[in-house]
Amino acid sequence: MSPETQAPLRTPEQRLSFCDRYFTSVGARTLLARPMYREYELPADVDKELIERPFYWMWVEATHQSVEPTVLRLAFDAESHAREEARLNAEQPAAPFSWSVKRRVELVDFGSPLFDRILLSAAQRGRIACVREGDAEREIVPWMMVNGVFAYTADLNREEWFSYAVCLDNLQIVDRFYERIQHRDFSGVPAPDLLRQSRHTVHEAWRHLQRALADHAAAQDDAWAQEAMARLKGDLAQLSAYYESLLDELTDEERSLALQERDRKQAALIEKSAPRIECRVHQVALVGLCVQRAGPSRL
Repeated sequence: MSPETQAPLRTPEQRLSFCDRYFTSVGARTLLARPMYREYELPADVDKELIERPFYWMWVEATHQSVEPTVLRLAFDAESHAREEARLNAEQPAAPFSWSVKRRVELVDFGSPLFDRILLSAAQRGRIACVREGDAEREIVPWMMVNGVFAYTADLNREEWFSYAVCLDNLQIVDRFYERIQHRDFSGVPAPDLLRQSRHTVHEAWRHLQRALADHAAAQDDAWAQEAMARLKGDLAQLSAYYESLLDELTDEERSLALQERDRKQAALIEKSAPRIECRVHQVALVGLCVQRAGPSRL
C-alpha cells in the first residue's frame, strides 16, 4: 500500500482536497476559495446530514418555509483560521445585542465534530457506487471492487486497508485495485449499463472475492496471534491463581460467588484479548474500465 492509503487525510492539504471533492460530489457550491480556506453553500439534503438541527427542519417542512442556504466556512490550518476569523470579524457590522452570534470559521481537523460528520456522510453515500470510464460509445469491461479494512484484534490492535476487485468478464482477481485506477476519470452510470455484457454475475464475483479475502487473511504471518494468545494465557493463569488463593478462607457461599466472579472476568478477558481477524467491507462498487489494446482485463 502507498503511504497515503495507509494514513489517509493526515495532512491539512489532504483534508482540504478531500473536502473539495466531497462538496463538489454532493452538489455544494464553492463560494470562496482562499489558501487553506473554503466557503461552501450547502444543498438542503447535505445541510440535514452535516448540521445537527432536526427540529429546525421539522419546522421548515411543516410550515413550507423557504430558507437561506447554509454556508460553511472551513479553515484547514491554524494560520488560515486566525486570518479568516479576523477578516469576518472586521466585515461583521456591530451587533445590536451582545449575545448575537457572529459568523464563525470552523477548523477542520481530526476531532472536529463537523469533520467527523463529513466523513460519516461520505462513507454512507459512497458505500455503493457504480461508475464507468470514458464516454458511452467506448467499450468497457466491468469490475466489482470492494474496499475495506482487515482488523487484527487482540490486546494490541492494528488495521490494514485493502482494495480487491474481480473482473466480471473472466473472474480475474486484482489486489490494490483502487490504487491502480484512482488517477482515472469516472462518471456515474446505471448498474444495468455495466452489467449488460457481463459474462459472470455479481453473485459469482462476490464468491470469488470472498475466497480472495479469506486467502489474504490466511496468508498473514500469525506470529502476532501466537504472541497475543501467550499473553492471554498468562493473564488467565494469573487471574485464576488470584482467586485460588482466596478460596480456602471463604465459606461455601462466598466460594461460589467468588468462582462466578472469576468466570465472568475470564470471559471478559477472552472477549477483549483473544486474537481474531475481522474483515470490514466499507464500499462495494461496480467499475467499468475502457478496453485496452493489450486486452480487456489489463489495468
